[in-house]
Amino acid sequence: MADELIRRWHQPNEVTRFKKQYISNDDLRALVADQLRGKFDQSFQLYLADGEYYCPPLTDAQSIINLSAVDRHTWIRDRFDCDDFALVLKSHFAEASYSDGQRRSSHCFGIVWGMLPGPHAINWMINDDLKLRFIEPQSDQVFFPRQGDKNIWFMLC
Repeated sequence: MADELIRRWHQPNEVTRFKKQYISNDDLRALVADQLRGKFDQSFQLYLADGEYYCPPLTDAQSIINLSAVDRHTWIRDRFDCDDFALVLKSHFAEASYSDGQRRSSHCFGIVWGMLPGPHAINWMINDDLKLRFIEPQSDQVFFPRQGDKNIWFMLC
């Protein structure tokens, strides 16, 4: 049983295991401001809990997303809707950071609320190429912010 649980979590491949890209809290704030310029609501708030974050290769992040199986959950109004999908996927990235044991910081992976394109909560991440991507946890789709994504009022990491 324990072996099953261990295999369930992502293990970085040998090529990427030693290529570590980190970003400071201050640099992350600047990157988010630059890459999402013009998409913020007037009341926008960015909450970054840590002083530094690990930016994984996209292939490693995609592996965590695929292993999470969050996209196979059923949407249920007010009980397991968009914010819950995003929270569960965020927790899988936290678990992957914890179980790795080789890294000094958590993944640069969070939750974003805004008009995406309608009122919605999804996930966001920064990868080792320092590009911000959105993730729709209900479908595992990874994409760059779109023209219709706007009025972002809150992000956390």
